[in-house]
Amino acid sequence: MPVESANKPPSPPPDKLERFRAEMPQIPGVNNARPGVSTDANDANKRRLLQLGGLAAAVLLTGIIFLWWIKRAPHGASESPESEPRIEASAPLAVASEATVTDGAIQAATVEELARPWSAKQFTFVKPFTHEKLDAMVIRLPGGSLWAFALREPYGHCDLEYVTDMGQLAKQYGYRASHPMVASPCSSTIYDPMKVGSIGDNVFVRGEIVRGSGLRPPISIDVLEKGGSIIADRIE
Repeated sequence: MPVESANKPPSPPPDKLERFRAEMPQIPGVNNARPGVSTDANDANKRRLLQLGGLAAAVLLTGIIFLWWIKRAPHGASESPESEPRIEASAPLAVASEATVTDGAIQAATVEELARPWSAKQFTFVKPFTHEKLDAMVIRLPGGSLWAFALREPYGHCDLEYVTDMGQLAKQYGYRASHPMVASPCSSTIYDPMKVGSIGDNVFVRGEIVRGSGLRPPISIDVLEKGGSIIADRIE
């Protein structure tokens, strides 16, 4: 058996060792739990940090995708060619433009539209100074000449009509003709485009009255052919 040294001091009792053990200082923010203490609180904190980190990463990724989509998207949608209005070069002008009104001349029709005798086209004439708009008509007469006139009956409130149906002239107006006429449905006055009548002071205008109580022929508008257009520039 081993022999204990005679000089070795005896060991203190266990309760005295526990009494003289130095306590660890308490430092804020530092876990001073003794070994063996449960670490459930630390695990919960770690899980919270992981969840917050995942959420932040998801938000960042969403922002990056949104910015990429904005940069890639076009700044303005181009109009479809089908939505643009189609303008045919041969289409006559229905209403004069501002520049045409200022110049005192408008395009009443095209030469192609009035290529045949007794062909006609209705248009809007705009007076150069007052800019008053008047409904008007231009007719291609046999022999190639043109006659343009205001549709409003002189000194009246009725619009004239261009009658090309000989049966209608005979039935409605009681007048038998061999060619189209201009008539007033209000006064039943018949104006002959092939005849010229006087309005006094040695002034003669086309559209002589051949039947009815009208006071004078329709108000004439000067027209001329220029290139492929028929231009109306002055009114009586």
